[in-house]
Amino acid sequence: MPPVPTRTDLSEADLQTQVVELAHILGWEVMHVRRSIGKGKKWVTATSVVGWPDLFFWRRREMFAAELKSAKGKLTDEQIHVLHGLGEAGLSVFVWRPGDWDQIQRVLEKGPSAA
Repeated sequence: MPPVPTRTDLSEADLQTQVVELAHILGWEVMHVRRSIGKGKKWVTATSVVGWPDLFFWRRREMFAAELKSAKGKLTDEQIHVLHGLGEAGLSVFVWRPGDWDQIQRVLEKGPSAA
């Protein structure tokens, strides 16, 4: 098991590393939409849906999506729209920050209905 994060000031990237590591240990497949530098040297995400969550998880008959943020990170309007739409479609969606480790661990151990 990876160590339980004790810092709430983890970067989004560091949080993602720990979440994905625990997910794999607990049998989840994880898809991450990667960011890259595009035209004009701006960060872009290679997806046709602006605001798509950072991580998509599945195992057996369960699936859910999670948007990861640093402790002070803010959701964009597009992220709010997509997360709401996915939730309306019946998918469990989460916004996780470093201080949410108890919920993260519970969901990854027991599934999204354990939230």
